[in-house]
Amino acid sequence: MSFAEIVDEALRLPQKDQMRLARTLLEHGEAEGDTGAQAAWDEEIERRIQVIDSGLAKGRPFSEVLRDIDRRLGK
Repeated sequence: MSFAEIVDEALRLPQKDQMRLARTLLEHGEAEGDTGAQAAWDEEIERRIQVIDSGLAKGRPFSEVLRDIDRRLGK
């Protein structure tokens, strides 16, 4: 099968099965991915937590973030 045929067939799956397929593919890619990338993400997450905990950065409600995105996209 070609890539396009696989995509077409995957898009005909029920949405729940599409999500399961996507998760399976992502997990497989992560298992074979760059091992240094996970360590780098772990360090970045820890750095961001420290910045927030120290008060140097503040979060915003998700609804506010979505509203700003919609405004920028002209929705």
